[in-house]
Amino acid sequence: MHTNQPQRFSFFWHDRFISRSRIDRIDASTDRIQAQTGGFTMSEVLLAILITTIFVAVALQGMVVAMLLKSKTLHMAEADRWVQADLETIRSQIAIGQLPFTVNRLRCHPTSSDLGFADLVRDTIAGGNVTGTADYPLAALVATSRTGKTFQIARTLSIPITPENPEAKILGIQYTVTPTSGGNLEQPISHSYTEVMADAALQCQ
Repeated sequence: MHTNQPQRFSFFWHDRFISRSRIDRIDASTDRIQAQTGGFTMSEVLLAILITTIFVAVALQGMVVAMLLKSKTLHMAEADRWVQADLETIRSQIAIGQLPFTVNRLRCHPTSSDLGFADLVRDTIAGGNVTGTADYPLAALVATSRTGKTFQIARTLSIPITPENPEAKILGIQYTVTPTSGGNLEQPISHSYTEVMADAALQCQ
């Protein structure tokens, strides 16, 4: 019994030594993991700043483009309203009450474009006697947008020489809306063409 005691002591110490070695290895591994996950390096911080800066720049550019498109769309819509308002004024001027058929019946079958209903409408809009087939520019109108920008509305009258207008009853009106303040000066934002006819011309046989 006395000779077995050292063997037990040796076995116990060996087992204790192995356990301590395992603990040391675990502690070393934990220290390495903590060192690896302890914080960001300078290069990682710089990369994050660069990515954030690029993202912000792209977002701001998109916002600027969206604002420009919205402003352009607003101005085009306003230009359409200005043109429609002017056309309503013209239609009231060439209504049958203003240009009665009984007084102008001879214009139903004119011998030249200067004697048709289109010429009568042209003279009424222009406020004077206009002859010939050349385009006739009216005095430009000026309108102000809700954004504060001003625009010029150019109007040009013409009598179309087409098979659809053999008796010169139809008058063509060309509209061009151009900004006179702000950016893009002399760059029209709207072109439109329409045709009008005196109510009296519809009574021609």
